[in-house]
Amino acid sequence: MSIEMRNPILMIPGPMDVPDEVMRRCGHQVFPHYDAATRFPAFYNELTEKMKKVFGLENGDVFIPSGSGTLAVNMALASLCTPEDEVLVLDNGGGDYAEKNLQCLGVPYSVVKGEKGDASDPDAVRAAMRDKRRPFIFMTHNESSTAVLNPIPPIGEIAREFDALLIADSVSGVGGVVVEMGENGADVVAGASQKCLELPPGLAPVAVGVRAWKYINSKKNRRVPYYLDFKTWKNAAENMHDQHPQPVTGNTVFLYALDWSVDRIIAEGIYNRQERFRAAGNRLREGMAELGFRMSADPRHASPLVTDFFAPKGFVGEDVRSYFLEKHDTMVGYGFAYQDDRGRSLSFRIAHFGLAANPERIDHMLAIARRFVEEHAG
Repeated sequence: MSIEMRNPILMIPGPMDVPDEVMRRCGHQVFPHYDAATRFPAFYNELTEKMKKVFGLENGDVFIPSGSGTLAVNMALASLCTPEDEVLVLDNGGGDYAEKNLQCLGVPYSVVKGEKGDASDPDAVRAAMRDKRRPFIFMTHNESSTAVLNPIPPIGEIAREFDALLIADSVSGVGGVVVEMGENGADVVAGASQKCLELPPGLAPVAVGVRAWKYINSKKNRRVPYYLDFKTWKNAAENMHDQHPQPVTGNTVFLYALDWSVDRIIAEGIYNRQERFRAAGNRLREGMAELGFRMSADPRHASPLVTDFFAPKGFVGEDVRSYFLEKHDTMVGYGFAYQDDRGRSLSFRIAHFGLAANPERIDHMLAIARRFVEEHAG
């Protein structure tokens, strides 16, 4: 007998509960991914154009391969970087995600370590580039591990100052916050379907700007895996535009669901959507603060999408997380960035984007937190 999956209310930073219409579309009978007569090529080409608005991209390309957000990041790194290059990685989070990706590709890197809970420091980035110019800067846009939003333009300005390309991991940001890809913006941005785009995991949208294309086209004897190569995807989009616009079989029903979600994002406006999520987060933080839960991030740089809270004195993050899940069938995220001397997480994370930003969800979370405090008082 198959294991019956548990289905708690998801308030984690992803994947998230998705709208009913998304589920309906994901369950649609499969669409073929080629041939003009099926209408899929026209549909996909229109979808990638609409996705440019979500990425803040005017000139360039959007591709939507099947895979996780890590695939989008790997495409960016593999298509641009070689073992002869070096990447300057900005790390103010709770792990070494970019570094692991670069190690697998054999690409050297150096790291500018930032303070947890604070945004990346442009002065430190500029000093590192003055010390040694690197052709690439890699940053995480919405650093969900510490619940911090790192502004793109200050780092984009430095990239242009040193004639470098800025690669941004916005896996947890695309569709929920403003993504700048214009002047002083990112040159390549990686996204994912299961967070602010409000789909299940399975799509890895990625945007490529004109500066990145200029660099790619200048490189000779590139050796990039077929599926990961931006050129593979661009060749299909240009040369098989009306017949087979993706170079491989696409997840057509997920793309059908994404189209609905993107239309909603564009109708609301990405800035309005960002501020709606921010308002939900502010309301959550204010209520949690009254109950004694302190946020870990500097409020000036707090993410509009997720908040990392320290557990009350005498407790660790897992105490709170287990209470939410076991007592109230509601799942909050692990805290990754802060640990005690026994290696236990001191914090937990609550998302406030997508369905999690709905007022009734915020009320639900505050009610559970209040019960935790009442039941553990004294």
